[in-house]
Amino acid sequence: MMNLSQTKLVGLTMELDLKAREYKKLCNKLDDLKENKIDPNDERFLVLKELFQKNHDDIVKINSQIKELQVAEKLKEKQRLEKYNLENVFNKKNNVSKIKKEGNMNISIVQTKKNIFTKFIEKIKSLLKNKV
Repeated sequence: MMNLSQTKLVGLTMELDLKAREYKKLCNKLDDLKENKIDPNDERFLVLKELFQKNHDDIVKINSQIKELQVAEKLKEKQRLEKYNLENVFNKKNNVSKIKKEGNMNISIVQTKKNIFTKFIEKIKSLLKNKV
């Protein structure tokens, strides 16, 4: 299923395709006018020139909208990845470092938080031992 951004991107891409086809038709009309050696100040030529400019402006606008959408999507994806980044899920806050002294030697012990299920099982075991 496509999200809203993807739907907008598809719509803009289709619109851009239509503008590209329109541009191609305008080029054909321009070629026809050139073949007929129409004066550049002729009204048909000036109208065609305006259509070219409008088409160009529309294409630029659509391309900028597509780029904005893509930038927004990349930002959302980056934020999503940062949210679920393994370093953030298992960050160093979950680990507690303790230093244990044995004789003259310092031994580093890293204790990690146990998952909830393991803690639950241990709690049940301790409760059962106390009742027996």
